[in-house]
Amino acid sequence: MPNHKSDQAKIKQKNSPYEKREKRPPKKISESYLHNSALYYLERFSASKKHFKTVMLRKVRRSCMHHSEQDYDECAIMVKALADKFEKSGLLDDETYTNGLVSSLRRKGLSRSAIINKMYAKGISQEKTIAALEKLDNELCETPDEAERHAALKLARKKRIGPYFTGEEQDIKRSLGMFARAGFSYQIAKHVLNLEIDDESY
Repeated sequence: MPNHKSDQAKIKQKNSPYEKREKRPPKKISESYLHNSALYYLERFSASKKHFKTVMLRKVRRSCMHHSEQDYDECAIMVKALADKFEKSGLLDDETYTNGLVSSLRRKGLSRSAIINKMYAKGISQEKTIAALEKLDNELCETPDEAERHAALKLARKKRIGPYFTGEEQDIKRSLGMFARAGFSYQIAKHVLNLEIDDESY
């Protein structure tokens, strides 16, 4: 057993993995640092060109706040040049990114409006999202309403409502609220809630 308070403090410090570590100061901005940092980001996440620039400018802003001798506008120009370079090389491709993410969100059961909102937050315009969504829906379904019904049914399966409800009595108002918050119309929600689990006529 330790005999001194200093020994106890050392043991406590050694055995405290949950103590917060001091944050390292942000590095100074340089072309090579931005390039390597950007590549590391894109290895982990896909991004639109606009969202990519937002992420990198956030990094630049933190660095300039710490290193006051840096000029934010000059660093921002470096970010724009890097984004243009990555776009030309194919590392940033808004069309591929949009098609892939729209397909993923549809598979998760998101409504048309929810997908548009999520894509807008990622830096993709409503027009581009609608074009990608219509292309996808036309490949999988006969009509836009059918595509929405399929998506709503996936939400019902996930939330265990409608044909997937297993309790004694379903709270229809609550279930309708779930569909409404997810961006589905009242007509689509009512249709799915009235389905039987083995009903193929979506």
